[in-house]
Amino acid sequence: MLPAQAQKPTDPATLAKILGFEAEPADGFPGGWTGGPKETISVDDKVVHGGHWSARLERRADSANVFSVLTKSLPMDFAGTTLVLRGFLRTENVTDFAGLWAREDGESGSLAFDNMQSRQLKGSTEWTEYTIELPVKPAGRQLIFGVQMGGTGTLWADDLQLLVDGKPIWEAPKVQRPKTAIENDHEFDGGSRLMLNELTPVQTRNLAKLGKVWGFLKYHHPQITSGTRHWDYDLFRVLPKVLRRRTARAPTR
Repeated sequence: MLPAQAQKPTDPATLAKILGFEAEPADGFPGGWTGGPKETISVDDKVVHGGHWSARLERRADSANVFSVLTKSLPMDFAGTTLVLRGFLRTENVTDFAGLWAREDGESGSLAFDNMQSRQLKGSTEWTEYTIELPVKPAGRQLIFGVQMGGTGTLWADDLQLLVDGKPIWEAPKVQRPKTAIENDHEFDGGSRLMLNELTPVQTRNLAKLGKVWGFLKYHHPQITSGTRHWDYDLFRVLPKVLRRRTARAPTR
């Protein structure tokens, strides 16, 4: 799984430029994109399919990592049935494989993925349009996509499109999801409101016990793992009571 960080929604005009690699480059790197190794990724104003720039991934025998990956992340705040990533690729002396890639992530991890590895795009090829198709997973929360290449050689990418049920992604209807307790609970958004200068030995022991119980329940209690409680904020609610106790003995009824 390729790590990616969630990004804020992008307005349609800007996203269209980013997908077409027409957003202003940043230090020679495609505008609006992340990825790496940085030294293997750049923009090209000589070899393009359309517009002023294309993205170029160029790897040598001494290049870092196994793959070079260009990455863009968007929130899956849209509804639909089928997601399509489409774009033009050109290769020169690629020894492993090159391709588009896309992944849908949910709270439990990856839900759908394709990176064109099975198509074994390698060697030298002229500009050709390729397509990745994924089902839109209702549990998806983040869409991560881009271009990748392994081995050595050069890959160019240009004029990408993201479509949901045949229409640009920004035209897809917005998904309506019920908000979880985590989204509705804002009591401690400004901080824990706890002020501590020093801890007594009893407070230290009590906090250690609390941390063990809190950590165990965080990953095992169904109400917490399902998001029906804001467990981080519940910790802040109980901390004052724990800190006020003068003994390490468990409270009795």
